[in-house]
Amino acid sequence: MLFGVGIARPQSREVGTANNQNITALNIGDQIPDALWNTPLQVVNHPQDKKNITLADYKGKLIILDFWSTWCGTCVAALPRLHELEKEFKDDVIILPMTDQKANEIKAFLKKNRVLSRLNLFSVTDDNTYKFHFPYTMLPHEVWISKSGEVQAITHSSDVTKENITSALKGNANSIAQKKDNLTYDDTRPLLLNNNGADGDFFVSRSIITLAIEGIPRSNALPKVNEKDSTFRVLSTNADIRRMYELAFRELLTMPPNRTKLELKEPFSVSEKRFLQDKYCYEWIAPLSVLKHFPQKVQADLNYHFGINGRMEKRNTKCYTIKIIGKTTIIPNKPEDGLQYLSAWVNKTNKDIQHIPVVNDFTDQKIAIPKIAPAIEDVEAVNRQLKPFGIAIVEDERVLDFFVISEL
Repeated sequence: MLFGVGIARPQSREVGTANNQNITALNIGDQIPDALWNTPLQVVNHPQDKKNITLADYKGKLIILDFWSTWCGTCVAALPRLHELEKEFKDDVIILPMTDQKANEIKAFLKKNRVLSRLNLFSVTDDNTYKFHFPYTMLPHEVWISKSGEVQAITHSSDVTKENITSALKGNANSIAQKKDNLTYDDTRPLLLNNNGADGDFFVSRSIITLAIEGIPRSNALPKVNEKDSTFRVLSTNADIRRMYELAFRELLTMPPNRTKLELKEPFSVSEKRFLQDKYCYEWIAPLSVLKHFPQKVQADLNYHFGINGRMEKRNTKCYTIKIIGKTTIIPNKPEDGLQYLSAWVNKTNKDIQHIPVVNDFTDQKIAIPKIAPAIEDVEAVNRQLKPFGIAIVEDERVLDFFVISEL
């Protein structure tokens, strides 16, 4: 047997529909209308073998309507306890099980259930009226009606206790905790979207990924703390996926593009578009208590959303390195016409993701070289141009940091 809370379909608190009539929902403090007192209710397993009853049959008692269903484990588990309470207060209280399920279904269930079959419980069935007068989204749902016919309380079944019944009989139902169903909640729509379930800012932690949003700037912001509510926010907008990973791996900020490895089953051109060109937005808002974990969280979110394993790795790889072979030309200011900085040429060359990495161990020096194309297709030809400037390109092998995107 399951013991979870039953979730019912949302119904409007203001009005429901039954038998093609508008029905106004009743709230605490409302009097039960005369028509409702006399509405015939179909029952099964009645001790006097009745097929129909009315609420008026119990006027003068504290009436507790116990809305339940066979698929609601909490409802079923509560029935024996509520039955015992009713017996204890039999002169003053009636606890009336009520469901919108069909009579044959309920009768079979009460007979088959090992615990309930021994209790000779009866229940209202086929309810298509009371559930609109007392709308709910969660079962069990308990409606307390005083001896004078006033709605005293609306509670969970766990609040139907000896102490609370005693208080209600004394006219002191205000002390009983009230059940508050959100009748506008739609379980087919995302939580908090358009205040679905609660206000949009009700979340404790939230991460979302969207497609690019037209009209907002591109950004990649490290955690920004909000002292007012002790939260922080990580944000990346209109950024490619590799750039988003910079939030998790700060070394990517200065890592050349050709230190990115796309190792996926799809064609390289497809991966290049997906991870280096297509744009998305990412946001994570969470309590400050988890701030130190934000890189791992961002990595996990991106990995699982895009179905990949994005990570940093050290790899032994073939590369080109810069070698000083003679007197270099140092230009402290802007290079003259026909010249460029060595570091600028290396950076441009490393922008080609498929180019072998070029490692420059002399980034602190403003070494000038001629304006040659940012590529190394013929090492000898490049070196002939660099030789007058005391520079050579050498094939090498080093352990370098790479950002790797592979299958999850």
